[in-house]
Amino acid sequence: MKRKIEKFRDGMFEAPSRTYGESYMEPIIRTICKLFESDTTENDAKNDKDEAEEIKCTKVLRTKPKGKSLVERIILESENNVLSRLISFDDCYTEKYDGNIQNVKRDHFSILKYVMLFEDCIKIFEIRKDDISKIPNWSGKHGRYDAEGKSGQFCITRNNIEWHLTNNLVTTLTWEQVYEITKGIS
Repeated sequence: MKRKIEKFRDGMFEAPSRTYGESYMEPIIRTICKLFESDTTENDAKNDKDEAEEIKCTKVLRTKPKGKSLVERIILESENNVLSRLISFDDCYTEKYDGNIQNVKRDHFSILKYVMLFEDCIKIFEIRKDDISKIPNWSGKHGRYDAEGKSGQFCITRNNIEWHLTNNLVTTLTWEQVYEITKGIS
């Protein structure tokens, strides 16, 4: 991978969650999937059939080791930065990770696009809102104070990623492709 593309990818992984999801990945996914920016704050995009679409992203990172003492946990923070925990797609069946898609408000969209960022590629998935409850590990609650069914979430792990790949995968892009696409977005 060229150094400039590697820095682009690393910047995506190092960006805070809201920044990489809303400011970076949403316009990229809208461009890749030929979607339009939504005219409301209720969802992230509209398709050519005027259906509302939501875009959620997750960074696929190796699970952090857990320290036993407070001192060990603090030291582990410095040894386990985001870039040291990247996982290539080839390792998605063997490495321990959680790819959490959260704050899914089913009453705000017709289609959910969810994206997994791996070290070497990004995977774009799609599911209709009526099928979301079929997702392995789907929870109809996002936080402990949420009303059941208002906002949900699901975890993608090495144990269930095959279900997502088989049923919902739309496309796979290399970081080189994403970099080139992003150059055309202002």
